[in-house]
This record gives sequence, C-alpha cells and structure tokens, in this order.
Amino acid sequence: MNLTTEQWAVINASEHILKVNAVAGSGKTTTLLEYAKRRPNYRILYLSFNRSASDEMKRKCFAAELKNITVHTFHALAYKHANGFAYELVEDFGEWTILDNYVRGNINEKLERLLLISWLVKDMMIFYLNSSHIYIDNALLTHYKDETVPKFQVEHLLSCYDDFILKTVKSILTKMKKKEIPAIHDFYLKMFHLSKPILFYDIILIDEAQDLSGVMLDVLKMQKASRVFVGDTFQQIYSFRYAINALEKIDCTEYSLTQTFRFGNSFAQEVSKIVNRGYCILDKINHPLQIKGTDKETDIVNFSSYEGQQRAVISRSVLKLFSEAISYLPGELSFYFEGGYESYGFMSSRVRSVFYLYKENYNKIDDKFIRKFNNFKALIDFAKASQNRNLLNICELVLKYKEDLFDISRQIKQRLVPKEEAGIIFTTTHKAKGQEYPNVQMVKGDFITCEQLENAVKKPEEFSFHKLREEVNIFYVAATRAMDNIILHKF
Repeated sequence: MNLTTEQWAVINASEHILKVNAVAGSGKTTTLLEYAKRRPNYRILYLSFNRSASDEMKRKCFAAELKNITVHTFHALAYKHANGFAYELVEDFGEWTILDNYVRGNINEKLERLLLISWLVKDMMIFYLNSSHIYIDNALLTHYKDETVPKFQVEHLLSCYDDFILKTVKSILTKMKKKEIPAIHDFYLKMFHLSKPILFYDIILIDEAQDLSGVMLDVLKMQKASRVFVGDTFQQIYSFRYAINALEKIDCTEYSLTQTFRFGNSFAQEVSKIVNRGYCILDKINHPLQIKGTDKETDIVNFSSYEGQQRAVISRSVLKLFSEAISYLPGELSFYFEGGYESYGFMSSRVRSVFYLYKENYNKIDDKFIRKFNNFKALIDFAKASQNRNLLNICELVLKYKEDLFDISRQIKQRLVPKEEAGIIFTTTHKAKGQEYPNVQMVKGDFITCEQLENAVKKPEEFSFHKLREEVNIFYVAATRAMDNIILHKF
C-alpha cells in the first residue's frame, strides 16, 4: 500500500489529542485503519456521525481482521450507555402535539402565532438536546438567537414568551425522563451527555468531525482516552442539525491530508479556486482550501459526453431534483435515488396533505400538523417565519405541479431499478456525502453563484455568515463527488 507522507505523519502521530483536516477523497478511512493496525494492543473506539459511515468501517475492520476496534455512531453509543431501550422512542415530537397539549389554553393568541410558538418550543428543545448547555435558561435562549438568527416575527415571540418557551421545554423533557410520554432519539443522547460518561477506551477515532454537535463534542472533551478528530472543514453542511465544526473548536496539533485520490489535479485546482473565491467574498480566508489531485484527467464536460454512461445528477434542493427527474421522463433511462426514493418525500403524507390544503379539500388532510392551518397562505407564512426550508420546498412543489404530482411520482416509480443498473442516479448533496461517481451533473441554477454571494453579503440583516458559508461548502461537496467527468455548475 502506497501511503502519502501526510498519511504516514498521521499514522505515526504521538499526540494525545490531534485533528486531521482531510480533503474530499483523501483516504481518511484508509489512514484511520492503518493508524489502528499499528496499535494492536490498544482498545480503540471509532465514532461516526451517520450509520452508512459506521457500516462501511465495520466491513473494512472485518476484512482487515482488526478485532481491537469497536465501531458506533454517536447515537448508538448513547443508546447503549444511557439505556435508550428503556424509553418508548418516536422519530418526531410534532408541533401539533405541543400545540394541543402545552400551548393552546395557556396563551391567548391567534392560531397562526400559537403555531409559531409551538414550533419555537420544539426547535428550542432540539437545540438544547444537541448543545453543550446543561441548563435550560436565558443563556440557552441567547445562544439559540445567535445561532438561528430568527426573523422579526419569531424574535418578537421569543421576547414575549421566553419564560413560557423555556418552561415548556423543561416540562416536555421532564415527562420524557419520567417515561410519561415517548422520547425522541436526541433525548437519550442528552441523557448520555448529562451523565458525564467516561468511556473505557485507550483511543477514540472521530470521523466527520466537522459535523459534530455541541453535545457530542462536550462528551468527547470529558474523555481520558487519546482522541483523533478527522474531518473536512469545507464539508460542514449540517448546520440545520446544529453542527459546530469541531475542527475549528479544538485547540490541538493539526495535520492535513491534501492529496485526493478521487480526481485529477487540474480539476482539483479549479475547485480550490472556486471555494477560496467564495470564502474571500465572505472575508473568511484564514485557512484556504488546498487540494492536490492525481495525474489523471477529470474533465469538465457537457451532456453529450455522458451518452451511454451512468451519471449522477446532484442537486442542492429536493425541489430541483424532482424537476430534474421529470425532465428525464420522456427518455428511456432507468432511475435510482441515493438513499431510496421514499426518503425524498416527494409524495409523502405531508405533501399530499399540503396539496389538499391548497385545494381546500380539508376532509382529505391526514397530517395532524397541516390540519391546524386554516388555509394554504397561512402555511406559507408559517414556513417563511420559521425558516423551515423543508416545508417551503413542499409548498413550492405543490404550487408548481398541483394535480400532476400524483402521476409524475407514479411514472418515476416505474423507472426505479437497483443502483448498479441505473442510467441515472439522482441525489441531493446531503445524501451524496461520502459517495463518489465517475460522471456527475450538478443541477443548473441550484447552487450559489459568485454574484449571489456578493449580493448577499451586502444584506447582513437577511443572510448570516454561517448560512452563506454552508452554501459554498455545499458547492464543494457536490463538485468533489466526481471522479472522471463533471458538468460543473457555474460559480
């Protein structure tokens, strides 16, 4: 195995705590495996942000016959140590539940404002569960405002009902703890954090460290074990999950993996130029992106170059991906959706309910939250005020395609085949993370451009730095999925 000098430096590192900033395709999993192989007598814990990365590492550890590594996601680790099995767990604690059981009757406001307050209670709860905060107090509230930069209407409600919101969050979490109501998965993660756990390992390897939340990082700070944080600063695209980019928060020796094995050097330099230009516009170029590519050519091409070859179509948004899939329906290419078609929610129960709200066919609305809205405009107003991008996408989807949604979804389903048989792989940038494809098409008009970025920074009251930086990072993640050819979005 031919490892780079940078990889050997990480493998032979002796620091108790270190971080590794690794560009896309730089072989970080291989590096971590080699690091572990050279420490056979140490008890090693590998932690990842998502299950797919965890499953991949398990397979590779098995193939390499590495028996001294335990592999977990953060939630799986918390579930084990905080007795997650003891709780009745649900995927979501809906705003409608909060409205009916905690808000309505306690506050005298119009329904639209009650819905926003209910959403604020839920969002504050999720924020707390993913933060390093111990107490549900005014410090948490201040931190929440700083991180989310709420719209005026939401900020006004936060000021008027701050005590009520904090007390309601406490009440809900207390009931979860007493098992009086079902708990969400982030709840046992917080219980794990509050127990101040000490994990009995010699070394902890933390993958995708840029996606760590505050609660995860705080647990890791408590440990006595040696820790290796590995990630890519430019791949932080999960701020909606309150990721904090641990690579910027940890003060320790930093190593770099700048050699990508995925694409050619000329393309690597083009990507670096785009990303660094974006960060220059944001006036945040302290640590510019540096990538060294391979000797092979990765070509920036057009549609004709893909004839007869499988291509991956990558979008920033779900709405644009749906539109792109529709554009391919007149042809004969078979489809595959990364992560499964159903996971995109093109025709979920919520989408159908929003459609029936739009059509004022109230008897057919089965989503309990959507049922709370008197009309379609009230739903859009709520989505805008709460900056709920997913709900806005659904509204836009319904407005654009109306009744045709049902038939379009049926036609798409008829084209679905296994991944290896598909002519086209459709994916959002978030679902493409960790993947690579020979041929990539970035969906036109769906990624930020230089002009849009320059206009946005002139309106700091409308756009936060964190969100704009994430847009540049989303461009980077999508572009760096390509191996051989790419239709590169204009920047």
